[in-house]
Amino acid sequence: MNVLQSTGSDEASVERARRIGAYQKGQLDAHQSVQDRALIEERDKALRQAYDRGRRDERARRPRRHGAPLLTFLLVLVAAAGAFEIYLAVQNGGFANGGRVVDQNIANTTATATLATRSVADRAGEALENAGQNIKQNAGSTNAAGNATN
Repeated sequence: MNVLQSTGSDEASVERARRIGAYQKGQLDAHQSVQDRALIEERDKALRQAYDRGRRDERARRPRRHGAPLLTFLLVLVAAAGAFEIYLAVQNGGFANGGRVVDQNIANTTATATLATRSVADRAGEALENAGQNIKQNAGSTNAAGNATN
């Protein structure tokens, strides 16, 4: 049976025509929706590409700044030394007394390091002397053995 054929009643044919019109409008809307989605996706793609291009251009325009880790470390070290000096000043009743404590600690550490260095140097010198004596003794015993066989 054909959808467009009339069944005899005017109301039924009007209703059928309305349904057919709605169906055809739905088909057109669906096609239009697909076209709109493609347009939106294309616009979104173009928008994304423009955004990425802008980021690249901005990065190229301004050179990237790298920090100076050594300078930062030295700055932190100086700040820590200053904070420690202030702590000593508060603890000892003034900067002069705090400085005196620092000087005494440095002198004690220097004296201890000097003694340790001298001790190590003396031991190294004794080890070299012993090694030299051993070489002379071994050389002398080898020569004596060599002369006896000749």
